[in-house]
Amino acid sequence: MDDTLSRTMPAEESPALEENRSDRERSLHALHELELRAGSPAPGREAQWLGQVLHSLGALEELLAVQYENSADGESMLSEIQRAQPRLHNRVVQLRRDSRDLHEAVRRLHRELEAAPLDDIHFADVRQRLDRLATELRYQRSREADLVYEAFNVDLGVGD
Repeated sequence: MDDTLSRTMPAEESPALEENRSDRERSLHALHELELRAGSPAPGREAQWLGQVLHSLGALEELLAVQYENSADGESMLSEIQRAQPRLHNRVVQLRRDSRDLHEAVRRLHRELEAAPLDDIHFADVRQRLDRLATELRYQRSREADLVYEAFNVDLGVGD
């Protein structure tokens, strides 16, 4: 590892890294909960299914909003990377943009499902859309983990 990199990260982990890990853990848990709810049977219990999916989708939406806000903070892990590793600036900017876009996509789907009449909802289609969002979230998480590791040689943890 480049000696400059090792000096940019203190021996004990920074509060920004701990906040990042905590945000990631909460959003991963919310994603798992959403996938569990979406994967449950819908026929004969459409209203209950939709209610559970909307609740889980709302929780994920909220956590992604917090995660995005925290990443934009001047004391965030991504801000630390920008300061310590200017060569990674463009990747940080792109990660933030993608994070915002992902949050917006979750919000749009949530609003759309809330507004749609129950009879107009095709459950398999909703599951497919949720699967695409989950794939995007996992891709985003892996890119962020790679960036942190590249910048500081620090593993963000299990489940990435």
